[in-house]
Amino acid sequence: MSSKSRFVNHPAWSLCACVGAFAPSVAWAQSEHPYAFAIQPKAAAEALIDFAVQANISIGGVNACRGRSPGLKGHYTIEAGLNQLLAKTGCGFRRVALDTVQVFPEAPARPPAGSMSASARTTPPPIPMVETSPVVVTSTKRAAVIGSLPYAITALGHDQLIEAGAQDIGDVAAQIPGLSTTNLGLGRDKILLRGLSDGVFTGRTQSTVGIYLDDVPITYNAPDPDLQLADVEAVEVLRGPQGALYGGGAMSGVYHIVTRKPELNDWSGYARIGGSLTQLGAPSEEYEGMLNAPLVRDRLAARAVAYETIEGGYIDATDLRQSNVDQTIRKGARAALRGQLGNDWVINVSLGFQSIRSNDAQYVTPGGGRLHRSNQILESSRNNFSQSALSAERSESWGQFKSTTAFVQHKFSSQSDASNALPLFGSGTTAAGSYEEPIDVQMLTEDAVFTSPNIGRFQWLAGAYASATWETTDPLVRAGVPPSGNAPSAQTLYSEHRTDQRAAGALYGDASYALTDRLTATAGLRASSSNAVTTSIVLAPQQGQRRLFSGQITASGWAPKVALAYKLSQNNTLYVLASEGGRSPGFNTGGPIGATFSTSANASGMHRQFGADRLWNLEAGVKLSALDGRLSLNADLFYDLWRNIQTDQFLASGLSYTANAGDGRNLGSEVDLVARPFNGFTLQATALLNRPELIHANPGFMSGVNLPGVPDVSLGGRAAYRWQVAQGFTALVSTEAQYIGRSHLTFDPNASPTMGGYVLARFSAQVEHDGWRLAMFLSNPANARGNTFSYGNPFDFQQAQEVTPERPRTLRAVLSKEF
Repeated sequence: MSSKSRFVNHPAWSLCACVGAFAPSVAWAQSEHPYAFAIQPKAAAEALIDFAVQANISIGGVNACRGRSPGLKGHYTIEAGLNQLLAKTGCGFRRVALDTVQVFPEAPARPPAGSMSASARTTPPPIPMVETSPVVVTSTKRAAVIGSLPYAITALGHDQLIEAGAQDIGDVAAQIPGLSTTNLGLGRDKILLRGLSDGVFTGRTQSTVGIYLDDVPITYNAPDPDLQLADVEAVEVLRGPQGALYGGGAMSGVYHIVTRKPELNDWSGYARIGGSLTQLGAPSEEYEGMLNAPLVRDRLAARAVAYETIEGGYIDATDLRQSNVDQTIRKGARAALRGQLGNDWVINVSLGFQSIRSNDAQYVTPGGGRLHRSNQILESSRNNFSQSALSAERSESWGQFKSTTAFVQHKFSSQSDASNALPLFGSGTTAAGSYEEPIDVQMLTEDAVFTSPNIGRFQWLAGAYASATWETTDPLVRAGVPPSGNAPSAQTLYSEHRTDQRAAGALYGDASYALTDRLTATAGLRASSSNAVTTSIVLAPQQGQRRLFSGQITASGWAPKVALAYKLSQNNTLYVLASEGGRSPGFNTGGPIGATFSTSANASGMHRQFGADRLWNLEAGVKLSALDGRLSLNADLFYDLWRNIQTDQFLASGLSYTANAGDGRNLGSEVDLVARPFNGFTLQATALLNRPELIHANPGFMSGVNLPGVPDVSLGGRAAYRWQVAQGFTALVSTEAQYIGRSHLTFDPNASPTMGGYVLARFSAQVEHDGWRLAMFLSNPANARGNTFSYGNPFDFQQAQEVTPERPRTLRAVLSKEF
């Protein structure tokens, strides 16, 4: 069991209160250390959640305890505090890991203190299984109960991810309101939140959604690396600007992957194997395994996971006479080492890598029976990601401290058929041409955070962040390229060598004060500064010409946040929020030699420098829970005003540049409703209704049009039923669907293809026994061909229709064993 963000760890244990933004430095080996508690008499489950947050530990099986707690005030050790908190509730607890406790509805016989006897590891009596979401999240940079937070957040726990068969973000999108992605292919997609789209293309603009692996940012302006959700504790999605905590790269929200951490005293692991059959396509394979190994009792443990997925193709390249050309292989591994140094510090070291290799793109030419495309070369892509991180944590009576240092390298490239654009680069040949864009990003980051104890009217956090980024881009246009795309002897018509060096620093803080027992005010502020140096050499070898550029930009700014939360009752909250986010300016350097850069702010076209943009968000929401947690509702209304929107666009040559489109706004509402009318049965519905539009356009753009790539309506739903079919055997059946409304590819609806207006559906059936799980998933059961993305090639999409269809009907089987 993980020591951070502990959620559901077995279907028979209904709920976990988990803490882990700053991995607990509490250990049973030091349980004599007292902690301050202030917990009012209340339902035992609610009291246990408070205890987990205030002690910075993880508690599993919270909902198994149905009694009422007498509360807890004063300074207690973990064990003494739990004994008093659970007095007369009929519940007991046992040690699972150094900083993790499991609660049972009836107290089992306890082994001698400090021992881990067989009786202590005995499986507790079965209880009715209820699918639950995490109740405590970590993406707020301090442990927080999700229902009390004054902004929109959704979290999916470990068991929810397993039951969804989730391999990546696309498998959980139906359960997260306001979340969507483009569909260019694995390792090439862009995440969009809450309808706040700056365009569907990935270029020089900083991402609007911050992607985090634990406490580490893993992208700047790169596409989503599509990390496989292997051995993951939770996925947390914060919607709306998170500039006060995360800076410019979180203008529309944060997508946070929380990994499972090494367990200090328990050997554990799992193995998983699976395969898929796709109608009229090639079969797929998947393999995954994890091992957790205690190395020194109570002091040191290691954990490692490895995986490989071979996704069979289903698209034919007619001109090349090849079938199922779009095969994609994703493989990776992650290892972590966790150590308890003395009684004070916890050290975590992690390493990970992932590679994605796609043989060809997945867009097609509409028409005909089979899915096909007519290109002169294969449009392959690569995405290699690696990360190393070191964190040091300490918890004392004054609060917690955590420092995280990380290094990320992200190398990605794509190849496009540029045959139609060769004349624009001075070529008179009719031979096949290619555009290749390899990018290498290296990022070093440091984030240090102090947080106050989780008790009292006044709570705070203060942090400092610094980063250094080195990015190298080497795009090429070449003629005389063979169908394989491997062209060492091809003729180079255009090339650029561009480097970007960015240094950034920030100080930030967040504080909340309980004005009354029900009303809490929160304020946050981030002061940031950055410096970027860009150099570029553009060459036209056939003409013997070149263009040089060197420039530097320094930017600074503030990102505030203010909120009020009113507690209607323990589990019901109303809130209002105002928050801001923004991105720094930058340079355009690409384009054929002879291309001109506009110098007037009132002129359209490519400017040498694009400006910063800012987004203000006003939000009001409600978080309700009723009928002993069987009915919950999270809903919000938001209004966003986006000034000087940065967007990546294309020149007539097919090369990209960044512009400022003008001012936009979005008015909308998000809803997440979960009902559990009886044990084992869960219904969930999510919705985003919004109107994202460009209201004041800059030259070259149109006012009154929708922001590209995001529909006015998106809906999701899921129904699941879990029951015990025989002694020790549990079955689960579920169905889910997601409707994506229509949208336009670009800011110009008159000259832009439409997409969307389709439904993604999936059925599943699973059975589990003694750690074994067999799961079957049927995706796209109607074998629909909805247009998920009207883009594939930057040189053709404005002249020819391009469609990215849903993957054809696919049957997937997965067999796993936990031990």
